[in-house]
Formats: sequence, C-alpha cells, structure tokens
Amino acid sequence: MSLLAPSANGPQRLDLGFAGCRYVVTGLSGFQSQALASHFAKELAPQPSVPAVPIEVCYRPNGVFASRPPGPTEYAVALKHQETELHLAGIGFTAAIERSSLQTTMLTNLDDAWFTGSFENVLRVITSYRLFFRGALVLHSAAFVHGHKGFLFCGRSGAGKSTLCGLADQIGLEVLSDELNAVHRRPGGSYWLQAMPFAGDFGMTRSDSAPAKLSGLFGIEKDEQTSLGTCSKAEAVSRVIAACPYINGDPSLGEALAERAERIVRDLPFRILSFAKDTNFWSVLSHEYCDERATLPT
Repeated sequence: MSLLAPSANGPQRLDLGFAGCRYVVTGLSGFQSQALASHFAKELAPQPSVPAVPIEVCYRPNGVFASRPPGPTEYAVALKHQETELHLAGIGFTAAIERSSLQTTMLTNLDDAWFTGSFENVLRVITSYRLFFRGALVLHSAAFVHGHKGFLFCGRSGAGKSTLCGLADQIGLEVLSDELNAVHRRPGGSYWLQAMPFAGDFGMTRSDSAPAKLSGLFGIEKDEQTSLGTCSKAEAVSRVIAACPYINGDPSLGEALAERAERIVRDLPFRILSFAKDTNFWSVLSHEYCDERATLPT
C-alpha cells in the first residue's frame, strides 16, 4: 500500500459476511470493535469457506484528516481512481484499496461514535467493487420484496426512495434498503435482488433476507398521481449507470459498466414509476407484476 506506516493497531478483529462476500477487519480498538459489532450485528457471520477481503484499521490519533463539523452532516467521500489503487478520504480517515485484491488500509483518528460512519463509507466502496468483480451491480436505489418477488427503484438523491420505502413499510412489504442494493445475474438470464447493510433516511436494512428474484426494475419520480410509464433504452441505460456509485466514476470500468447496464435493461423491462405520496403505488405495481391486487389499509 502507498499509505504511510500506522502509529498503532488495535488487537480486535471482526468477520463480516453479506451478499455472498466476506470481509475480515483487523486492527480495531475495543471501542471500534464494539461499535461495528453493534452496527453490523446481522453481518457477524464468519464463513471460512468464502475468500475474505482484508481490511486493516490503523489508529493515528495525531494524523491530519478532514475535520469533523460541529453536528451531524452528510458529505461526499473523496474518491480517486488510480491504475493500481483507489484512494478515499473523508471526515477523520483516509484509505487505500488495492484494485486486484481489494486489500484495504484505513487510517483514522476516530475512536468514538464517528468511527462507524467513516468505516461504513470505506466498506461501501469495497463492497461495490467486490460485487462488480463478481458480475453484480450495486445500485443507489430503494428495494422491497413481496413474497418471492423483488422490486428495485433507481433514483437520485431526493427522487423519493426513502418516501417509497416508508409507504411500502406501511402496507407490510419487506423493505430491504432505501440506499444500496445488489443485483446478481444468474445463469439463464434471471436477476436476483440481494440486501446489504446500508441504509439512508428510512433506516431499515435487511441484509439477512434471502435473495429474491427481481421482477420489476424502475426509475422513480414524485408526482401528484401514480402511474407507470416507459422510457427509451438509452435513457434506461443512463439511469442504471447513474445509479452505480463509485463504479460509474471509474474510467477503467466504464465500458464494462455500460455493457452490464445495457444487458440488464435488455433482459428486464425498465419502467418509470411516478408516484404520489400515498400507498396507491402498490395497487398499480401488483396489478402489473403480481397475480393479485394488494389489500391496502383503509
């Protein structure tokens, strides 16, 4: 790795497993380990047979990092794509990720409640690359499951992903995430939706859920009335690419990402869900995609 040698390493280790991948985190202090174990409680599932991505945490209390603001905040992690490494920087940390192995070194001066969020920012990038290298896509999206059918909704920030998840939760649909969800293509051309432990404003994650067959792929827009529309293939591909964080900014993966996006919209109809802020969206979707009409609360 190109980062400087750390000042200290903690003695704690955690094994995290989700979406068919395993991550071994070492160098954690007692507090850091407890914080991650609490945050990723459902992901503490060692899988010795699955090759692990190593993540080393190095505590550098006097290191120079982006300073924290006085209160809670949202910010974009700085990500630089280099030929052999990815470099990240955010509040209280920097990290280097080797492209070939995804082996990661994270330097941080955080040993308090801010550490979990910074670590999650690093893990999101690693996971997106790990799954992309395995043929999957990680999409900035909302997703929920009805029975064995999965539904995924791509959208930029503010498009309504958290709102839609809240409405889905009201009528008993199983919400996976309003932030990041993984889509795997299986032999034969079917696509499967896999939950991950990353959430946005809605806050619910179900990474322990079994994969569900992806039955509907959508872009979403807020409107005064609920309806399903279509768009051109070019727009659908563009929306899928735009929904793939970290990967879509990597020049070396642009062609592969475009091919993968073209394939998924060729295999699955991409439609636009315009929805009002009520639960009528499910009546529209269930009529089109399920052999039943949903029973909605009165």
